[in-house]
Amino acid sequence: MRAMAPLTLHEPTPCGALFDILKRHGGISHRDLASMILSERQLSDGRSALSRASDRSWVSHFVVHAPVGSLQPGYFRDWGVAAQRVMGRLRARSGRRMTNEKIIGMVCGEQGMAMERALAACRQDVRLYRNALTRLTTGKGYTTGERAEAVLVLFVAVGCSANVPAAVAYTMDYVTATMGGRMGTPEAGVLMADVATGDAEAALTRPLGLIRVEGGYLAGAPHWVDPASTGAEIGILALGAQDITDVEADVSEHHAAVRWDGVDSCWKVRDLGSTNGTAVVSALTGEEHPLAPGEECALTPGDELRLGSQTVFAAIEGVPGVLDEAWS
Repeated sequence: MRAMAPLTLHEPTPCGALFDILKRHGGISHRDLASMILSERQLSDGRSALSRASDRSWVSHFVVHAPVGSLQPGYFRDWGVAAQRVMGRLRARSGRRMTNEKIIGMVCGEQGMAMERALAACRQDVRLYRNALTRLTTGKGYTTGERAEAVLVLFVAVGCSANVPAAVAYTMDYVTATMGGRMGTPEAGVLMADVATGDAEAALTRPLGLIRVEGGYLAGAPHWVDPASTGAEIGILALGAQDITDVEADVSEHHAAVRWDGVDSCWKVRDLGSTNGTAVVSALTGEEHPLAPGEECALTPGDELRLGSQTVFAAIEGVPGVLDEAWS
């Protein structure tokens, strides 16, 4: 493996480019982005990177401007979950909401060139990165919203890892697991503009997947909830065909229920009178909302669902039954 040339103060690392692009063009501050992508896993000193997200000096020195190779993988949460949190923030910005097309343009267009320069400076395969972006934006069979999600996953993954092959492999597995298959080879002459068919496509409701988070990493295959069904119960003795029993011992027999609310057009979770509590951690703000017994609240892809003290699920949208082992 070739040694990486040291970057100068004027050459941002891939992680620095990630923070800079999302601040300049996505309106996400360094502090807010840190809260979305840093992990709550404890490091060797007993603290997590997430616990330091509000420490501007630490984030600047040890994350944004840290030399390539010095960033610990344990600093970051799962790349797909992090990207979904960023996606939610970009789509929800008050007065400056980014459409799927604009998100694709930010990553793949001139605004995203700083990432390519940073990758080139640390001798990563920029051609592979470009090829992956091209396939994600022009491959057959996906909506504009799915393409925007896929390129953002790659963008976040490569920014956190500074490793193009690892980021591309992760993203393609993510597409396979959550969107129903790999991106097909585009027809000759297909351009990026040809695949942008508008945000209306994104309104199609995909099943909700709940994936266990253990030690800050996704663990196991998703548990899928069909929006056309009455929902799924989560509990240590939940008995329904779609119910979820992949929980720890302090979860109640019938702890919480998840369903699609067609009136409000969103997923919701309700606490079923659990003993040790249910909480939702917002992908947008990072704030934890504990549910009172019987209380129901929205559950957005990218959010974390916490049951008791040890069971955490990450919420995603996707397609069930298609190579779920990619998440194992």
